[in-house]
Amino acid sequence: MADEPSFYIHAPTRIDPSMAPQGQDTLMIAIPIGHLEEDEEAQNWSEIKRQVKEYVLKRLESLGIDDLEEHLEFEINLTPEYWENRYNLTKGSAHGLSHDLLQMGYLRPHNRHRRYRNLYFVGASTHPGTGMPTVLVSARLVTERILREGTR
Repeated sequence: MADEPSFYIHAPTRIDPSMAPQGQDTLMIAIPIGHLEEDEEAQNWSEIKRQVKEYVLKRLESLGIDDLEEHLEFEINLTPEYWENRYNLTKGSAHGLSHDLLQMGYLRPHNRHRRYRNLYFVGASTHPGTGMPTVLVSARLVTERILREGTR
């Protein structure tokens, strides 16, 4: 985990009140933390989860949300182990091959192999990128390309 990672917060009850019991709320917080290492002992996911929670709570406190922890009734943590076991993602990486500058947008591997012109790629590790909507765009682009270009 980076020293000061960015994170995304979503409060689904704002658009769908059924996402929490009446008078309560649900928050989803996504924070990039990396992927599984070959040496499983090198990563202590219990400690990483604790650090992530501590960081998020302190950051939110700096923004004026200073009593969130006392209102938490339960939490679910989706670690790389979850992503690997549930969705068979390599090294549990929800962001594909990597999530750095050289793996974003146009810089991701393209969806057609340079040498083997009838080999196509679809998914989070290819162009245009991660996330369900983007992966579906990737699938649509490859389908359109195959239909347009055939098997030349």
